[in-house]
Amino acid sequence: MLKKIANPLVVSMIALLPMMSACSSDSSKSETTASETKAPVKESTATPDFDYKLEPKQVSENVWCFFGALEIPTKENGGNMVNTCYIKGNEGYILWDTGPSYIYAKQAYEAVSKVAGNLPVKHILLSHEHDDHWLGNNYYKEVHGAEIVGPESINKNYHVGETESRMFKTLSENAIRGTKVIHVDKWYKEPIKLTVDGVDFEYIPVGNAHSIEDYFVYMPKNKLALTGDIVMNGRVTSNRDGSVVGQLAAIEAINSKPWTTLIPGHGFIIDKTATDEYKLYFTLMKERVQKAMDDGVDETGIVEAVPLEEFKDKALYDLLHNVNVARAYTEFDVGL
Repeated sequence: MLKKIANPLVVSMIALLPMMSACSSDSSKSETTASETKAPVKESTATPDFDYKLEPKQVSENVWCFFGALEIPTKENGGNMVNTCYIKGNEGYILWDTGPSYIYAKQAYEAVSKVAGNLPVKHILLSHEHDDHWLGNNYYKEVHGAEIVGPESINKNYHVGETESRMFKTLSENAIRGTKVIHVDKWYKEPIKLTVDGVDFEYIPVGNAHSIEDYFVYMPKNKLALTGDIVMNGRVTSNRDGSVVGQLAAIEAINSKPWTTLIPGHGFIIDKTATDEYKLYFTLMKERVQKAMDDGVDETGIVEAVPLEEFKDKALYDLLHNVNVARAYTEFDVGL
């Protein structure tokens, strides 16, 4: 009896197999076709641009500046440890230094445009050759067609297209991307008075002070000095390329101008006391290194002999001070 019942069931199932197979085949074909025609989803591997979180501070009637951290350049700060400024002219901006990267420059322009107006950048003045101050140049050249005035030493010591300078080696890819070394268009070896887009400047070379070739700007109508790294405060400088004697002479030149506001290359003090720290640091450095040398201290003992403890609480003292003392010894022993 079971056999009789099973046989019709088997027959029925066998009869249904072609239909099931057809359905299965059609379904599989439909799914295959859909998967073949559906565009593959690509996941983006690019990281967002480094966010510098730049906030411009108005320091004079037509001048806005960005103030960086009292640190050395790192991947974490993206090289944002430098001060740069925008000066608003009649039809555009004039820049004092451009910062450490293309991305920094782009974000600085976007930030200042929100508070001071969306104008082009047509002119750039540079303070010196250290690359944290000018690797934003190619953004302004490529996007705005800006003319770049700065030290000739940039053209001599950096090759167009190179990627071997400090910022390239230090910053993360999403901070340095797009950045290119480009040369300055023009330089001046003597002090010059310029009127750029309705704004009066004195652009003043001071020779070997912080670097091999330093400049500062004085704006007489604003009584504003823009000094680059000839002046810092709140931290100890790196005098690796500098001169103690040159620094003191440069500070004297700056203080010969009747400025009321001064923007240092690094630091936040911008009032009439802005140069006090730096002047004291190099005055004591000169006096104490020379005295130690007169007392018979040689290069092996000079660092220990000149601690300048007055500055031990300043940022970067532990990292940079001893190197500065050794450099000063060389300057007073055999010259630079």
